[in-house]
Amino acid sequence: IIGYLIGSFPTAYLVVKKFTGRDIRQEETGNVGAMNTLRATGKSYLFFLVFIIDVFKGYLGVLVPQMFAYLNYDLKLAITFGAFGVVLGHCYSLYFYIKDRKFSGGKAIASLFGILIGVDFYNLFMPWSIAMLIPVVLTGNLFLGQFVGTLALPLIGYLLLPEYFLLTFLCAIPVFIKQWPRFIPMLKGKEPRWY
Repeated sequence: IIGYLIGSFPTAYLVVKKFTGRDIRQEETGNVGAMNTLRATGKSYLFFLVFIIDVFKGYLGVLVPQMFAYLNYDLKLAITFGAFGVVLGHCYSLYFYIKDRKFSGGKAIASLFGILIGVDFYNLFMPWSIAMLIPVVLTGNLFLGQFVGTLALPLIGYLLLPEYFLLTFLCAIPVFIKQWPRFIPMLKGKEPRWY
């Protein structure tokens, strides 16, 4: 629950609203995330602000269970559900449900940065980053890289850090659900290449 509340904090929405007065969900791709903040505002410092806060959200979702490890619960399971909560909250924010009676949010890629760095930099974050980077370098399409990274994440967890396979699998589900409607348009060239 704590992870979900952390993830629900709509960084990009609040930043764009504060600096432009606009609703990021009505701008460009409609995604509530760092890249759409850049596209909607044209300001790189706002991109970095949103990105850093969203990365920290993910890291916090992994850190909080560790802070209370003295309670002697299953730490790996607590970290798994803390991380999943952050991703779910980022993709389907409680903030927007309370505000508009509709769940909406981002794709949680920046939050995954924080989660995977917090769990295992070398066995999760680095391979996942490489899995995303290769399609971007080959095609120039950031969304394709993110999509491949989402598909690769459970496989990376299974092969390199099996004790956190459940975390990688659960975190990939809401991200995939958010990405899928844009996958076919991307194949047809109807999606921006860099966003």
